[in-house]
Amino acid sequence: MTHNGATDVIDYLDALLDDSAPVADRPRVAAPPPVAAPAAAAQAPAPVAAATKPAATKPAAAAATGVQPGPITIAAASRWLRVVVGSDSYALELLRVQEVVRVVPIVPMRGATRAVLGVMNLRGRIVPVFDLGLWLHAGQVDVGEQSRIVVIERDDELIGVLVSAVEDVVTLGRDRIEPPLPGNAPGVVLGVARVGACPTVLFDAYALYG
Repeated sequence: MTHNGATDVIDYLDALLDDSAPVADRPRVAAPPPVAAPAAAAQAPAPVAAATKPAATKPAAAAATGVQPGPITIAAASRWLRVVVGSDSYALELLRVQEVVRVVPIVPMRGATRAVLGVMNLRGRIVPVFDLGLWLHAGQVDVGEQSRIVVIERDDELIGVLVSAVEDVVTLGRDRIEPPLPGNAPGVVLGVARVGACPTVLFDAYALYG
């Protein structure tokens, strides 16, 4: 992903979000046009083979197996995309975000774990979509007008993350980030930052790749 990709996301969020109002009261702004789903997805889609997806990794599973993502370092000042899952606030590092899109038709995948909703067509690319609430064991995301799919990119491999809403972009220094609580899977939850009145859980989006 190029730095231009991060700039596009920031510009899009500046238009989409009004920091002075709660998420539910913010005016809707035209987002990038949704990508048309494959013709088969318009009707009753047949499940696609699970072999087309990367392996799903859950924080609890990582802790149980002892397989953890690589070491994570947080820059002295880094930018984070804050998202909402239910009533909770989470954030992922902006540099790992390719784009934010509206919810599009998702084709289920045979044999996928519960957190993997299926795949979507993103400009001709097949992208697995995770329900972030199920992946974090925080409850299923209820899709509504504010719901978005955050597209994560690593080494030209894409993953979509369904969230209840996108809040804003914040800059956090190490002095504003507290260590994760004991019991959190190491390398998945990076810390907790207090932005306003609500704590925001910072997690490593690359852990979704397994």
